[in-house]
Amino acid sequence: MDINRKLADYLSDSYEGSERRNKPRIYDPFPTTVEGVDANGEAFKCQTVLDNFSAGGLYLRLARRVEQGTELDFVIRLSTAPTNETDRARVVMHGVVLRAEPRPCDTCGVAVASIRYHFLWSDADSGSSIPGEPARA
Repeated sequence: MDINRKLADYLSDSYEGSERRNKPRIYDPFPTTVEGVDANGEAFKCQTVLDNFSAGGLYLRLARRVEQGTELDFVIRLSTAPTNETDRARVVMHGVVLRAEPRPCDTCGVAVASIRYHFLWSDADSGSSIPGEPARA
């Protein structure tokens, strides 16, 4: 099992101060595909789940280290039901890493600001022949 899925139930934020975010957050472990370049300069594509997300960004954990300022691509399936179906609503997001924090089990907690996103309602919407893949310009 992927290490990111093992940590899906671990709560990353123990912050108890007042809420500083200006957009509401959703705290569901939505399955997410992440694609980008890690801190070693190696391209990667992996599966994980979100800790939380909003219109302004997201937070998740990766089994590899990424640097602040790195741009990443995400495909977020808006369902927590276990399924291989691709006809679920999804969000395709491009974002930039605001913060990368070491976490237990050699993982990295990653806070990402959304640069742009759009919703997909079917694979035909993505402009890609591969289900769940973001369209490339």
